[in-house]
Amino acid sequence: MKDLLNVIYPMLFAVLTGVLAYIGREAVKLVPKVIDLVVAKVGLANYNKIKLIGLDVWHLIEEDKRLGKLKDSKITMFENLIKEKVPGITDADIKLIRQAIAGEINKDKPVIEKIIEVAAVPSPTTVAPILKYFALDGVTELTPVAVANKVPEETVAQ
Repeated sequence: MKDLLNVIYPMLFAVLTGVLAYIGREAVKLVPKVIDLVVAKVGLANYNKIKLIGLDVWHLIEEDKRLGKLKDSKITMFENLIKEKVPGITDADIKLIRQAIAGEINKDKPVIEKIIEVAAVPSPTTVAPILKYFALDGVTELTPVAVANKVPEETVAQ
């Protein structure tokens, strides 16, 4: 029995070493992917946080515009307030956030404009019929003459 165990232990040790080496190699391949996933989740959470701050700033600027308190352009005010609320944000990130919020806010605007266009289409105007006068022969076209002074009906009847 001891002889059998002396033979099985080295084989078992070799197999176990091979399995652990394989698991180690796969873990080394998997670690960068896990790190990228964690960084992406943290980045997405940071992006969502900045976007919420940007949405608050957007509404603040819209309210200032409504009340007539807007001193600079909306873009300049947005950039300044975002830089104040989120230190270290880049101009490219600010532009991305501003465009994302504008797209979200304005996503229903074309539908509204289309409704306004449909409502603003004028109704067809009525056109007066064109009257043509012909002589008794039915071929010669007569042109009406505007009369400055009204002719008595007795004269017209003759």
